[in-house]
Amino acid sequence: MFLLPKGSPLFENLAVSKLKLPDVLTKLSNGAFTGYASFVFQSSTAILVFEAGKLVSAIVKWQDGKRESGFEALSALAELMVSTGSGFMNVYKLSRDLTMCINALLEGEILYKAQELKLIDIKTLLEKIKDDKMNGCLRIYTDEHSAMIFYKAGSPLGFFHDGSSDIETSSNESQKIAGLPGAKIDLFSTKSADELMGMDLLEVANIQKIWDSCVAQQKSEIDKTNHERQERDKKVVSQKLAELEERVKSIAGEYAGKVGRSIVDKEISDNGGNLCLVDAAGIEKFMKDVERAAKLLVSGRNIKLMMEELNSAISVAKSEYDQIK
Repeated sequence: MFLLPKGSPLFENLAVSKLKLPDVLTKLSNGAFTGYASFVFQSSTAILVFEAGKLVSAIVKWQDGKRESGFEALSALAELMVSTGSGFMNVYKLSRDLTMCINALLEGEILYKAQELKLIDIKTLLEKIKDDKMNGCLRIYTDEHSAMIFYKAGSPLGFFHDGSSDIETSSNESQKIAGLPGAKIDLFSTKSADELMGMDLLEVANIQKIWDSCVAQQKSEIDKTNHERQERDKKVVSQKLAELEERVKSIAGEYAGKVGRSIVDKEISDNGGNLCLVDAAGIEKFMKDVERAAKLLVSGRNIKLMMEELNSAISVAKSEYDQIK
């Protein structure tokens, strides 16, 4: 979602699920880091730009084109890190001047946006960039290709195009793209590196508080989900037990009539309710009690058949109960 030069990698492909945002920011800040950290998720990408340990820019861009910056971006990043099981972080060190240009690309003033190159006097534009001693980035692109030229005080620092991983000194690729049909430009300007040094989001945003709030919210949502699942499971279990109780009574009724149903009803009550039908110790006692009571009413062979049916029905139901539990 962001195509940026990598510079010198400090960390690559670190699993976000193992990271805590306050710890990451503290480490980069205390290390006087200059460059950017990218957090890549399935639905979004976050970029944090640092200048000598100061967080000068924070951006989150979503697949649908939505963007958040500053405090909102930090809050969104914290929420993504806490709630998303996937994602990875990269940290790339850049020179101070290139970091300034990255900031221009992400949050600089937009002087031209999606302007067709054929409608621009590019020579005059480049002279203006030079004369105005502009700091920023000129992006030249088509639907398939793009290139960027980074400027400091009106002079090009270097060139970057899709497919490269670092800044190049040759303008050949930029010139090729500029000559393609439908080529467009974006032009972004920004403050000098010295002016950017006066900004630090870490001084105005309480990162630990943001993180703790996201952690608490995530825990609350998990607890709510678990409670709702437990309530659903209780209803399912209650229904399954009621069905099993009726099935057991029906089997006993087939062999001993209404008295058989009464025997089952009594033994379930005496054994603490229908949960005894899915508890190993409870099943054993229930079966013995039913068999003993039924011997006064049912012949030996029928008792055997009844107990086999009861055992089969209870075994199937217990297996289903164990899976739910």
